[in-house]
Amino acid sequence: MFLLSLALRLGKTLQEICNQLSAEELFLWQAYDRESPLSDQRADVLAAITAAASFQAQGAKVSALDLLPKWQPEPQEVDEQDDGEEMLRKFLSDRADLQS
Repeated sequence: MFLLSLALRLGKTLQEICNQLSAEELFLWQAYDRESPLSDQRADVLAAITAAASFQAQGAKVSALDLLPKWQPEPQEVDEQDDGEEMLRKFLSDRADLQS
């Protein structure tokens, strides 16, 4: 993802980035990205803070975290024990059917 963000910021394609940047310059860009992110995530955070302040000034009970866009679905929590028990039951049931 870092290379995609860098390509967007520099107005170049990935192929141009790979062909024109030395390893040293790429490492410098990566270090810079850790200090000041190149991606649009930072803009999302700033927009959420601004919107939250505006809503809060009008009395809304909202935080900036509530207003951040969710780009990826939340990982679903799976109870591994229940899932494992169900798989074991199915396996044993299938084995019993084969032996009958």
